Amino acid sequence: MSTQARSNEAGFTLIEALIAIVVLAVGLIAVTNLLVVGAASNTIGNHSTNTTTIATETLERLRNITFNLVSGAPSPAGAIDVPLTGGTCDDNSTANNCVRPGNFEAFKDVAGVGRVHTTWEVVPIDGQTIFIRVRAESESALARRRARAEFTTIRSCTSVALGCPPS
Repeated sequence: MSTQARSNEAGFTLIEALIAIVVLAVGLIAVTNLLVVGAASNTIGNHSTNTTTIATETLERLRNITFNLVSGAPSPAGAIDVPLTGGTCDDNSTANNCVRPGNFEAFKDVAGVGRVHTTWEVVPIDGQTIFIRVRAESESALARRRARAEFTTIRSCTSVALGCPPS
């Protein structure tokens, strides 16, 4: 009677339990991998968004400076390619405006992203037209990921009454 009662008892064998643990572990590893990839993508997105925002802001600031001041202070050759070392202007406070005639780079610390290095160049085309190029790069000390945004525009001034040089 006792042998028949034991054969009717249902349960997991040791092998079935081990197989279930292995299947569960594989599933957890796949979910963990998704979380890691998602976090890395989020970091890259933060860098891209911030560099684009800062480059756009710098370009807008350059467009708002009086034409004569911007065109009268062209950038030295290769100003856009200044290496990521040191810096001439720390643009972390709202009172400090690094975008001004005669200056061609700025650094800004962004929470969660790191330091964003922005360079720009102003190249005169003729007396009434200038070419402006802005580049912003971020680099995280921990992730070593970089993002870069670069924008260009041509600015012209044709109204002598508004202070533009005569053609």
